Amino acid sequence: MGPYLVSELRFIGRVADGATETKARLILLKDMESSVIAEELVLIKNGGETNPVNEILGVLREGLGKNEFLSHTSYRPDVAYLRHGGEPSGAREVYSFAIEPIGVITDGGIEPNRAIIQPRSPVYLLENRDRPFEHIVKGRDVIWSDAYFEGHPSWSIPFDKGFLPYHVGVYGSTGCGKSWFTRHILVPLYRKAGYKVLILDWSGTDYVPLLKSDEVIKITEIALDEESILSYFQDKTFGFARNDVIKDCFDEFLEGWISRVKEAYSNSENPAEHLYNELKINVEIAVSSIDHRGSKASAQRAFRRIFRKLKPSDLYPVMGVLSVEELFQELEARGLLAVDMSGALTEAKLGFFLSLSKYLYGLMEAGKNLEVALIIDEAPQYAPWDAHGIQAETCEMIKNLAALGRKRMLNLTLVAQGIKGEIGINAAVRRNLNTHFFGRIHPLDAGGEGGASEWLSPYGISPSQLLQLKPGRFYFAGVMNPSPVPLLITYKPVDHGGVQSG
Repeated sequence: MGPYLVSELRFIGRVADGATETKARLILLKDMESSVIAEELVLIKNGGETNPVNEILGVLREGLGKNEFLSHTSYRPDVAYLRHGGEPSGAREVYSFAIEPIGVITDGGIEPNRAIIQPRSPVYLLENRDRPFEHIVKGRDVIWSDAYFEGHPSWSIPFDKGFLPYHVGVYGSTGCGKSWFTRHILVPLYRKAGYKVLILDWSGTDYVPLLKSDEVIKITEIALDEESILSYFQDKTFGFARNDVIKDCFDEFLEGWISRVKEAYSNSENPAEHLYNELKINVEIAVSSIDHRGSKASAQRAFRRIFRKLKPSDLYPVMGVLSVEELFQELEARGLLAVDMSGALTEAKLGFFLSLSKYLYGLMEAGKNLEVALIIDEAPQYAPWDAHGIQAETCEMIKNLAALGRKRMLNLTLVAQGIKGEIGINAAVRRNLNTHFFGRIHPLDAGGEGGASEWLSPYGISPSQLLQLKPGRFYFAGVMNPSPVPLLITYKPVDHGGVQSG
């Protein structure tokens, strides 16, 4: 596709003074302020219509209206006239936008602009009939998604396939459309790229209702590895009441755990109670066989504390018999699978994640390219800003998966209500995410280190804009975006029982 023809474009204004190679302001023609809005794409014919130095594609941001007669900090006749109900003059009004350059249009695609953007250069608005993304994607291996550029449904958004295993963050407050966007935009995109998709639905309400019943497995059906089960019991018993004898007894009992569970299901009407009683008897025997009087008394106190806290119902979350290996085989056969994690305690959910992560990590260490996208809903549950206990283990595991996954075609997609702090993702994990979708943010993310402002303000996007984004709108930033400048994208919502999930 060659350079744009001036006759086909809508002339809207000229570049103001003070432009550099990376920044410019557009002064709008008269009456254009009522039809030209922020986030539109424009073309600068740098140097003039007939013989430009280059053609620069850009996006409009930071609109500004000026009327020097109406300064609110000084007294002027027009201000006095306005105070008494008069209509002040608009003769000296100026409307402008900042232009964020996306790049120079070349035969090989978009290149960074290195020439000064000349004042008086004409600026043209790109409209539906134009195809700006064809310039942006030249020379790249892209996949076209079902999302589109805000205001232009015919401008589908491309994703750079090569950066898919560089990991993704989806952020936005409740109700902004994160789940729908992930399920109906990102999941089909990953499938088009040849990736299998495994969704971990923390509450069982965000993704499970959007899938077929044969694409969902409940967490209670899945067997955890013995180390993860031990971590689960450690959290449930306050660290085995800090008694090493009891910890060793639990550890010994968990050997061959799946066989014990299968036997309990076969031979008992209440398998959880059957296992609980077996466990309790084993621990009691171990404690009573301690020779040293002081150690025995300490272990007995710990035993009583543990079994006052631990109930038979606490065993159900770790009584699954479907192995993680079998789960992975199901995923390979179906291509899309969600784990419904409802009905399990937090420790069991995190224990399952550890089991799954260790299995995936083992496959990658053995040299297998996974071609899997792992979507982690409610990501701060796995990688909180201040991780302790089992969450410290899951946080460390996500970092390990991210590091090795870049080479072994594993995509991690972390979905969270916030970016930083108590509602956000651990900073060490967040640094491993290289593509981001920012929806309507929580006020806690509006400022400070690591917040949305720090990510997007260099591109002329303010926190106040992010606080007011309509549901379903996301700023697309990072390496999967062929545009170096974040773009506002959206999608067409569909009716799922009248509810758009957040």
